Amino acid sequence: MFAYWKLVTTPLIGAVIGYATNWVAVKMLFRPREEIRLFGWRLPFTPGVIPKGKERLARAVGRAVEKQLLTEEVLKEVLLSEEKKAAVREEVSAWVENRKASQDTLRAAAENVFSTEQVEDFIESAEETVTDKVFDKVLQMNVGEIIADKVMEIAKDKLKDSMFGMMLGGSMLEPIARQVEEKINEYVAEYGRSVVEQMVLDESETLQQKTVGDTFTQLEAYGVDIPELVVKQYESMVSEKLPKVLDNLHLSSIVEERINAMNVAEVEELMLSIMKKELGAVVNLGALIGLILGLVNAAILYI
Repeated sequence: MFAYWKLVTTPLIGAVIGYATNWVAVKMLFRPREEIRLFGWRLPFTPGVIPKGKERLARAVGRAVEKQLLTEEVLKEVLLSEEKKAAVREEVSAWVENRKASQDTLRAAAENVFSTEQVEDFIESAEETVTDKVFDKVLQMNVGEIIADKVMEIAKDKLKDSMFGMMLGGSMLEPIARQVEEKINEYVAEYGRSVVEQMVLDESETLQQKTVGDTFTQLEAYGVDIPELVVKQYESMVSEKLPKVLDNLHLSSIVEERINAMNVAEVEELMLSIMKKELGAVVNLGALIGLILGLVNAAILYI
């Protein structure tokens, strides 16, 4: 006669076996951490699955990060989301408000961030660039022609009703005007740059001495929305520069190198921090399956 106590012990033994089997299987993912040799022969299943395949795991994780997790599309979606842009705008607005109370000059503010030599080099370069561009525009304007034509127009108007004007006529005034044009252009070409340069230097000095607070206040008075400008630059930078940044970063290589640099204990800790609950569920599932199989076996024997 089938003993009733076997109805209890058989399922329990099945549960214990299922639990123990899955527990050993999970442990064998990480243990032993190094291979074990006996009489020069490496014992099977040593080292564990993950220590043995750490390099393959590193490559797989690296590829997954670069190709699936941190792709250009994913990063753009995050970085260019309305929430992120709103956060940037809010941070810039707070920064601008704080700077409105600043009495530091623009020159002093720049030297708080960069060295005096760097600031000086930048100012000199900017002044020279602005001087060249303004002077080029002045030359392109043909100032001599503008002045000569205006003078000729006024002279004709003044002399049109006089005997002297009728005697001179336009044909006699034209050569005079062209000579005036030529002389003015020669003067501008020879001395114009120094005049422009001095004007630029004066404006540059005035600008350097303006306070940070006054500058921001004045920009706002002109209708310049600094936070919005920064957000637009942020959008442009992310859209245009992100692909190149990702290409240069080689995320898969970085992740692979970092995992390979970790020792086996650190890899195990990392994996368990991610999958501890899932691995525990696998072990408990083994116990449940063992219990069910034990019940089925007991029922068959009883019948």
